[in-house]
Amino acid sequence: MKEALSEVLGQDVKRLDLLQQGQIGSIYVASVEDRRYVVKHSEQTEKLAIEAHMLEDLYAAKIRVPRVIISKGPFLVLEHIETIDQPKVTQEIEAATLLSRLHTETNESRMYGYYYDTTIGPFPQKNEQTQYNWTLFLGQMRIMPMARHCYDKGKIPKQMVDRLEGLCRDLYKRIDMCTIYPSLLHGDVWSGNVLFEKEGACLIDPAIYYGDKEMELAFILLFGTFGETFFNAYREIHTLSDDFYENKVPIYQIYPLLVHVALYGGSYVGELERTLKRLKI
Repeated sequence: MKEALSEVLGQDVKRLDLLQQGQIGSIYVASVEDRRYVVKHSEQTEKLAIEAHMLEDLYAAKIRVPRVIISKGPFLVLEHIETIDQPKVTQEIEAATLLSRLHTETNESRMYGYYYDTTIGPFPQKNEQTQYNWTLFLGQMRIMPMARHCYDKGKIPKQMVDRLEGLCRDLYKRIDMCTIYPSLLHGDVWSGNVLFEKEGACLIDPAIYYGDKEMELAFILLFGTFGETFFNAYREIHTLSDDFYENKVPIYQIYPLLVHVALYGGSYVGELERTLKRLKI
């Protein structure tokens, strides 16, 4: 692998150390003469190419992400981010600053979805563009495809799929779309996907699309990624909906819960059931 990577980079790779096992392959730190790179290696080359494309789009939007050095075949080579230790309060303020700037990004056509299909972890994210209709996109492009995948894999019963289908039919009754506009979302903000360097926060492993910015915030709450300091700083830029905590949070947590049911099953099925009951479904 060192030889193959050296050929791709056009530089002699001195060391190649396994960093972690990723969702679709292995992640390494490669050391060359005067620097280090993060290298993702996978036979799922199309997914690596999509990740490179997403990172390049975020970089073009002036959102701090690792720069793509090269994307070729089974290799995705990225800038190595030099992280530093910081107080939790500082991290949360820096994350709020970066994410509030990301959520200010929109598109001229006011569409939900994206210009191409993206990924979240090992799963595809279909991004058919459903202009102006956020609830239609959320139901048809996010919740139901993942619910059907979970059912096909034997992770949830048919009755739960039927309940989710009923919810998706009525989403327009539960969510006031008048106050929502398409915001660019990272799509997978958990603690492992936000790094902190001297200059501030940096996002990795995106799952981007245009959606309601509060979808991202519900995801953050679900996994306890950030706390009160983050939300206080975020609200200085973007106000929250009056029904955010009571109504939107449980609805918006369904999709990430389904992703985790598909990945891990177990306790996430129970958490999904509790969320549906909270919504009286």
